[in-house]
Amino acid sequence: MAGLKDIKRRLKSVNNTKKITSAMKLVSAAKLRKTQDAVVRSRAYTDALRGILGQLQGGSDFSHPLLEARATVKKIRILVIGGQRGLCGGFNTNTNRRVEALYQELAKKHPGAEISAVLLGKKPAEYFRRVNRAYLDSVENLADDPAAWPTQDVCQRLEIDFLKGEIDEAYLVYTRFRSAISTIPTAERILPLDKESLSTASATSASGAAAGVTLFEPNPQRVFDAVVPRIVRAIVRQAAFDTKASEHASRMTAMDNATKNAKELIHSLTLKRNKLRQTGITSQLLDIVGGAEALK
Repeated sequence: MAGLKDIKRRLKSVNNTKKITSAMKLVSAAKLRKTQDAVVRSRAYTDALRGILGQLQGGSDFSHPLLEARATVKKIRILVIGGQRGLCGGFNTNTNRRVEALYQELAKKHPGAEISAVLLGKKPAEYFRRVNRAYLDSVENLADDPAAWPTQDVCQRLEIDFLKGEIDEAYLVYTRFRSAISTIPTAERILPLDKESLSTASATSASGAAAGVTLFEPNPQRVFDAVVPRIVRAIVRQAAFDTKASEHASRMTAMDNATKNAKELIHSLTLKRNKLRQTGITSQLLDIVGGAEALK
């Protein structure tokens, strides 16, 4: 029967697909556990820097060029950190939507401002090319470990361009990792740094530290000048780990759903196959019985 052959062919195809999606789910789960540990360690480092900044700002009015807001914003740089591969549900689509939303927000807030973009990840670059949107630079061949990404070089270039006046603001778009089932596309300003928000975050980070007196050598101002750029780099590095963990989590969830759907389809096709078999057997039995009756 042609129908039975088609169902058998589909069953074989769906079974093979189920094996692939199941294997991809296991691989993503293993990578997620590893990257999740890196996210926790990276956040601890960033929180420690914020704690130091909180102690330095306590009772002092230090300033830094990276904290100085421009009166008029004419040039804006957006750093987009996205995915490297597909098959991860709506992860890449959500990042692209957040980029589009940020472009619209900045166009309203700073009419006529020139917006340029730097992209980390293959998928953001593919999206920008697909919608014919220009970008300044892209790094598409990224390692699986975010620690090997060129975040240091990207941050140094941002800082130099900001200090030279070639850009007035810099924004970061990434996906914040909260849990395996909760990831949030996020956009935040990283240059100039918001002194008030940093002070609040620093005070929160420092509140859990042990009481005592900290001595800063050679002097607090020198330490403050050294910590502020490290805060920018720590934020971008943290975003890289968050984004990679979110990509693994999204792929794990997507492959789990695909495996479940494949199982349901296999069950449905198996029922159809059995029904066709029974129909064929019944038809053959009726033919035999009819032939036997005709011979009587």
